[in-house]
Amino acid sequence: MKFLKILFVALISYIPTAWSAVDYNIKYSSNYLMPAYVHFKADGTQYSVNAKINIPLYNIVFLSRGSQTPSQFKMVNYQDVRNGKPYALSKISPTSIEYGKVKSGLKTEALNLPTFDLFTMAFQLSYYDKLPTSFQITNGKKLYPMENVKVNKREKQIEYNKQKVTEITYTFKTGNKDIMVKKFTGEQFPRYIKYSRDGDDYELEFSEFVK
Repeated sequence: MKFLKILFVALISYIPTAWSAVDYNIKYSSNYLMPAYVHFKADGTQYSVNAKINIPLYNIVFLSRGSQTPSQFKMVNYQDVRNGKPYALSKISPTSIEYGKVKSGLKTEALNLPTFDLFTMAFQLSYYDKLPTSFQITNGKKLYPMENVKVNKREKQIEYNKQKVTEITYTFKTGNKDIMVKKFTGEQFPRYIKYSRDGDDYELEFSEFVK
């Protein structure tokens, strides 16, 4: 029996995982006419998201990184960097989270929920096809708990580049926030992200892969 267990473990290590290594450089267009350039990398043990957005007077970079499990990205660090200087950040340990604007000092709280930034949340959905039932989103400055979330998933056939593809749409609502993420079946990155809060929409749509 022990031999069979060892053999099974050995064999399973050679089976390709659903969470395969990926490395994407993506340009997204936005409804604010300012494109976002996102570098997403996951190798099975670690992940990182580097999102650059150029707006008037600001060069903004959102950075997140953490570990990777078979079911989830576990963020350990998030930074909002503006014109080369850290503006806000979150540091996550197994038991606590520090967050806040750098110039105002960081607050420390007990870590009670899995934590994502908006980009990590979108890649979590498109990569793993699921979210934790309860989690929180941070922008570095604040924490936004999202508890008992029910993600609605639907599929439909669409035409893209003169080919029929299956588009998967994920939507969920919590409080005054509505979130939508779209991808094509078989892909592990979002083709569309929409974040709505108090009637304001922020949308990103896949434009192309870039070097």
